Amino acid sequence: VVAAASAGLALVACGALGARRSASAAAISGGVELLRSAASLVEVGCHALQEIDPCYFSVHWARTQGIFQHPEWYKGLVPDSSIEEFQYALYKSGATNCTHAMPCNAAELSAKINSRKEAAEKAVAKAAATPAPPPGPRVQSFYMYRAQSKATYPLENINTADLAGVFWYLHQEVIVATPRKYSIDRIKRYKVSVKNTWEFWNAHKRQFSAFVAYDAGGCTTPVCKDIYHQYGFVVGCQVQPLEVAAYLGRHQTNWQCMAGEDKCRAPIWYSLPGPCPAKGIPNGEIDPDSTNVDVDKYKTPECKQRMPGGLCKAGGEPSGAPDCTYTYEDAGEILLDELVGIEDYEHFWKTSYTECADKKAEHKLPADTVCRHNKEYDARTDRGVGTDFWNGKLDKEKCADRLGKARKLFKRKYPQFPEHLEEPPCEFDMYYANEFDWKVNHTHSPQSSWWSDRM
Repeated sequence: VVAAASAGLALVACGALGARRSASAAAISGGVELLRSAASLVEVGCHALQEIDPCYFSVHWARTQGIFQHPEWYKGLVPDSSIEEFQYALYKSGATNCTHAMPCNAAELSAKINSRKEAAEKAVAKAAATPAPPPGPRVQSFYMYRAQSKATYPLENINTADLAGVFWYLHQEVIVATPRKYSIDRIKRYKVSVKNTWEFWNAHKRQFSAFVAYDAGGCTTPVCKDIYHQYGFVVGCQVQPLEVAAYLGRHQTNWQCMAGEDKCRAPIWYSLPGPCPAKGIPNGEIDPDSTNVDVDKYKTPECKQRMPGGLCKAGGEPSGAPDCTYTYEDAGEILLDELVGIEDYEHFWKTSYTECADKKAEHKLPADTVCRHNKEYDARTDRGVGTDFWNGKLDKEKCADRLGKARKLFKRKYPQFPEHLEEPPCEFDMYYANEFDWKVNHTHSPQSSWWSDRM
């Protein structure tokens, strides 16, 4: 390219006339065009990756597996980093498939990655200089989420999840129904602080108890009474199977796994015990679509006084007393319609087909128009009709993209809250034979009259 352009310039410098002058102009023009072609080749090398590009496969592996198996290879990156950030990192590292694939905004990406790397190094240095916490239950603050209708409930006698866990639930149980199950139309977020009791720690040496199921204000797991009588109102957790939906946490959430396995980041569900957890609404009285449910209707004043639940009534940080194991604050909500991109849900699933059929019958639409019943998600085809947001229930990258969109929507609507708080791992082991008959070990626990008053 340079030689061709130089040849044209050389002809002009020699003062050639006539045909030579024409040749000169042609050579210059040709040289310029070749330079433009070369520039366009550079642009082709820095455009957004396509799925057929060899570098795309390297980037995909790095985002979905590599960063979790070998985080030391990807300093300055996090699981939610963009495809372009991973592309730049692999390009800079000289990865075989990506040596040609420099992103067009390389300077911007470099600054972003280096800034995050410096922040991470400072955090590591600060953590190294901080004394390790003493053994025992400790306060852990993180986000919990609920898929919910417009109804409002206190966060007591209820199940929640991490973000991966709430999407797991939505994909498995809610959007498979048309209309959505239980009229669920939003994801609510809470900033929760948990500190379970010393009585539980002394028996299990774990931060979390076992998950128990709540329905209509009551615990439906048979051992609920035994757990709370033995240990106080401890918060429980449970990981969910990835064979159902491939939603992964950003950090390790599960101890029951081999290093690097996806199930080390499995979704989590939580249980939060409230007043008189043994007394919920009887099955025959439950209206799952009601937005005005009195979950305390069947709880007696004596039961609520003697079994008050784990929510700290004074607020502040939980003390780890049997009746003060967690606190929470509302951290916003996002609507599923806005997240998915549905303007009017009633029209989407209910009236859109009829309108289409009427217009077709009135010849207002082409005769070959196919009117379809919209469905947010069809489990048989693993696809939606009228929307593709939920396509790919077992596709890890698509699941990660959905989680990322939810985090960004929360951040846009509630900028005063961090986009992400690291959730602690769910490390409950198991209940031991006859442990509910053991003498309660109160070593190190704060004094509480609840133990003598409990039911």
